[in-house]
Amino acid sequence: MPPTAAELMRELPLGPLVDHHCFALSAGEGLLPWARKTVRLLLHGRTGQGQIDDTVLVVTELLTNAIRHTGGPVSLTLGLYEKGVTVGVVDRGRDTTAIRADAVNHLGGLQDEAAVATGGGDLLESGRGLYLVDKFADGWGVELAREGKIVTAAFCLVGSAA
Repeated sequence: MPPTAAELMRELPLGPLVDHHCFALSAGEGLLPWARKTVRLLLHGRTGQGQIDDTVLVVTELLTNAIRHTGGPVSLTLGLYEKGVTVGVVDRGRDTTAIRADAVNHLGGLQDEAAVATGGGDLLESGRGLYLVDKFADGWGVELAREGKIVTAAFCLVGSAA
């Protein structure tokens, strides 16, 4: 089972919490662009552009998964720490048995399997979300929440200006 958000914060050198944001969101056409812009604004000046891009990618993946698999309203939380950031997406789903991305074959045989199954060579357009979260975040976890479940990812920010 992946670690809980509390375990992530104990394991990673994030430092003290300096700011926290929580947004209740409805699935809609403008949700992902709004989320990307908001995360960029909140992280501006705290770390380098590469880490901001990594965090935005993970937020996009988590929100997309929540919307695709539960269809209902979601919440986005951002915890800004002295030396890091946590992002969490709460959805109405109750399944916390998400497979750790490192247990997956890192897409190695995925393209070959897709080519055999479909007769083409195109890489699948979905199914890589948790793989990307695992590769770009310093840690992530999933746990039950009052509203459903929350998937949390944590990032240690290099060169933090906070």
